Order: sequence, then structure tokens, then C-alpha cells
Amino acid sequence: MKFFGKIKLVLALALVFGLAAANLAMAEPAPIPTDPNTYADVTKVIQRPMGVGVPEVTFTFTTTPLAFNGGAPGNAANFPSIGAANLSSADGVSPDIWVDTVPEVLGIKSTERTARFELGTLVFNQPGTYDYLVEVAPTSHEDVVDTEAAFVLRLTVTAGADGNAISNVATYTFENGAAGTPAPARFVSTYTPYGSMSVRKEVSGPGGETSTEFNFRIRLTATAFTPADATFTANIVTDAGNSPSRETKTFDKWYDFTLQHGWTMQIDDVPLGTAFMVEEKAATDYTPSVAVVINGQNPFTFTAEGPDRALSTESALGQSFLVENRVIGAGENSVLFTNYNPTAAMGNIWMDNIVWFALAGFVFIAFVGFIIFLKKRDG
Repeated sequence: MKFFGKIKLVLALALVFGLAAANLAMAEPAPIPTDPNTYADVTKVIQRPMGVGVPEVTFTFTTTPLAFNGGAPGNAANFPSIGAANLSSADGVSPDIWVDTVPEVLGIKSTERTARFELGTLVFNQPGTYDYLVEVAPTSHEDVVDTEAAFVLRLTVTAGADGNAISNVATYTFENGAAGTPAPARFVSTYTPYGSMSVRKEVSGPGGETSTEFNFRIRLTATAFTPADATFTANIVTDAGNSPSRETKTFDKWYDFTLQHGWTMQIDDVPLGTAFMVEEKAATDYTPSVAVVINGQNPFTFTAEGPDRALSTESALGQSFLVENRVIGAGENSVLFTNYNPTAAMGNIWMDNIVWFALAGFVFIAFVGFIIFLKKRDG
């Protein structure tokens, strides 16, 4: 029995060691340490209004010899060239992943990512301090405003048993043509594109009056990047192409306007990320509904429970808590208010059936005349 007990113990230990080995084999490999003196990182930051995505754009960072030991770069026996560093907003490979900037700033969406200069293959003929001017090339994206900032990359090269090698990598501000104070190399760009939105009115039902004016009000809230004196133009257009109203408005204020059936208020060239709210005042005998399209997505819809109710875009957008579903996006942004009146007004009933009423009256008069004729003839 003792023999079998020892066998069980051996098997149990073998199982434990086997599971441990399997876990080690399945575990992620330990990261390979990287010599911090073989690379230099710079950070690209893209700031934009809340609810606005990152544009597809490529950034290119370059270096230019600036100084050797505080003097002219020509004083160095050689000044190795550093290849350009590139990054695109469309991709990211660890550790160069776009991440949110912290701390967050109210009203601003900020995303950043690092670009890396490879220094491991550089050959220096003498020790010393090598300063490079680091800049970012202008992008071709019309809505991206690049920073004019530049930084200094300082490589300290010392002599060693294996020759000259980089012993320290640091970045500084660029001031008065030379290295200033130590600072991380952060290049900030702003992305402030423009879009449009529309508000349309339609009526339906037997009692829908196409000539009735319905009362609205609208408010556009400026983004963190909108200038204080910025304005927008609200142009009301009919289905026939006429423009009964065209007004210039400022942000962060309520404005009243009226629409009839088939009329649209069109607002163009407004910054993306602009929050908006549109309200329709209660209309007698009409049951209102609203459909809101944000950035070309499926509409958010809401219908009032009965007639004589006021309605707003928030009635529909209240179904979502996302910021991007409350601001103007790059795709279609539209608001459709539809009012339904199931009961025709008496005036409409008379006008729609005037021919039949006239015919009935004629028949009635003819019938009465025929009765009188018969009575006279028999009398």
C-alpha cells in the first residue's frame, strides 16, 4: 500500500509541474528591454472639438544639424543624419498607439501618439554634444492647422571601450536659435473642419394645412475652437427654390423662426462638433413627431402621445448619451418635424366637396319644384 501511495504522490507532483510548465508556455513573453539611448521619441497631439473624429493625415518629422558642443555644426568631424520619423492617423503599432491626452480639457478632444527616431545605427567620429533641430512638415489637410513649434534633440556622445556611443538623449525647447529649457517634444495640431445641417417641416393628414406657419426656435452652441465673434447663416428655402428668409446669427443664443410645409432651414459652413437644439412650439390639432439624423447615421425618432404638444430634437436624442450624437458631424445632419392632423377643417370639407354640394342643391331644388308643379297640376 505504501508503494501505491508513493506512486500517487509522484503522479500528483508530475501533474502540478506539468500544469505550471503549460502556464509558462502560454504566458506572454517578457518584453525585450530597449536601450533608451538608441531612439528618441516625439509626440504628436491632435486637438479637435468633442464628438469629432481623427482625420486621415500623415505627419513627417525631420531633423537638421543645429550645433556641436554649443558651436557651429561644422565643428564636428561628422554630423550623422537621422532619418525622418513618420506616423499616420489611420494606423498604430505598439507602442505607437493613439491615446487620449490626460488630463482632459472641457470641450476639447485630444489624442496623441509617439513617433520614433532610430539612433542605434548612427556613427560618431568624436565625442561631444550634438544638437538637432526637430520640426514637423506641414500637412496637406486643409482643416488641420499645424504647430509652428520646434524642439532641440540633444545627443550626448562619450568615448568608451567599444568606441564613441550615445550616453544620453534629451529634448529641449528651441529658443533664440538654440536649445532652451528641457521639455518633452510635443507637437500640437488642431483639427477644425466644417459641415452643415438642415431643419425641415412637413405636414400630413386630412387636416394638414400646407400654408400654415409653424413656430420654431434654434440654438447652436459654439465649440471650444469657435471664435467669440463667429456667426452662421440660416437660409430658409421652399420646395420651389425660393428663399423667404436669410439671416446671419451668432452662436449660444436662441432664435425664433417659422416654417411652412416643404420649407427647409439650411445652415452651411458651421464647425463640426457644434451642438444644437431645435424646438417646435405646440400647434393646435396637430400631433408632432421628429426625426434627427446625426453624421449620416440612422435617425433618432420620437412621436408625441397626442396633439397640441411641443417637441424638440432632444426628445429624440435623449435616447443616446453619446456626445457625438448631439453635435454636427461630417456626414448628413438633418432634423425633420412632421405634424399630423387627422381631422379636416370645415372650410376644407366645403372646398373639397363644393361640386357635390352644388349638385345636391340643384337636385333638391329640382325635386321641390317638381313637387310644386304636381300639386298645381292636380289642384
